[in-house]
Amino acid sequence: MTKRYRQGQILKLIRTRSISTQEELASALRASGVEATQVTLSRDIREMGLVKTPEGYRALAPQD
Repeated sequence: MTKRYRQGQILKLIRTRSISTQEELASALRASGVEATQVTLSRDIREMGLVKTPEGYRALAPQD
């Protein structure tokens, strides 16, 4: 599994459901077969420019 794949899965998840915590994100990723530590998720969230809103994580700018 590559970083690009993991980040693509993160985008797919936040676009299709409300995910408000890194714990929820990690659980949803695990359910789809992607293991990631909290440190990795934190870095991915920062690199991807995601922000936490009252509705959950969202991308500020369109992602590829």
